[in-house]
Amino acid sequence: MAVATLSCSLLALGVTAAPAQATSCGYVTYADGTVGPTVCKNGDANAKVQAAYAKAAPAIMGLASDATRKQLQAAVCSDHMRNDTSPELYDAIEYQAARYDWRHAKVHRVVHRLVDGKYC
Repeated sequence: MAVATLSCSLLALGVTAAPAQATSCGYVTYADGTVGPTVCKNGDANAKVQAAYAKAAPAIMGLASDATRKQLQAAVCSDHMRNDTSPELYDAIEYQAARYDWRHAKVHRVVHRLVDGKYC
């Protein structure tokens, strides 16, 4: 009975329960073979592309939230040695940055090197 009373009280306050869901904003395969969108409009990483990115860039996608810039650079180098393309590497970096809220300073230099073709 207490649960029913609590539920009615929460509804009266306008509080409703919604199931927790991963952020998802679709899945598109682009002409270059990459998939996206990497980041949803709300800024969250798109959960639907995570498996594709993990397959394409396993070192980058295997990094933890507390990874350093040097660890990120080493992961880019490792994935590049697997013949991953720059767009695949960039997408994985962008995904992880959104997923872990990595600061611009952590990824900026790595992305700059990637654009310049300096993977390692």
